[in-house]
Amino acid sequence: MSMDEYVISSQVLKLVSSHLICPEMGGILGVDDSNTVVAFCFDKNGVTEETAYFPDVKYLNQIIQDWYNKGIYFVGFAHSHPKTSINLSEPDLYYANKIKNLCGLSEILMLLYIPQTGCFYQYAV
Repeated sequence: MSMDEYVISSQVLKLVSSHLICPEMGGILGVDDSNTVVAFCFDKNGVTEETAYFPDVKYLNQIIQDWYNKGIYFVGFAHSHPKTSINLSEPDLYYANKIKNLCGLSEILMLLYIPQTGCFYQYAV
């Protein structure tokens, strides 16, 4: 499935913008059988530093399993950056590729959100 075939629901966009209020925060995205991104889980335990976000892998893996049991499938991440950085960083790309390979995905959706401007940027890695 190509990333351009996914639609991100307005509810998910609202959840992302209401939770990722500072740069370097994140969470995971889930898609249903209609190719619509219908789920977002804020990484409430993730570690946020000035220039980095470190997810709580154990917590997020449990959410992915719970979603799977409900017919929702992990498709990628939402992540916030400062307004001066609208592109994925090298660490973002490294971890996206690592997770994509571990999960056996052909692509992973990276939804970048800039809290200071309210803008979203969608990338396929």
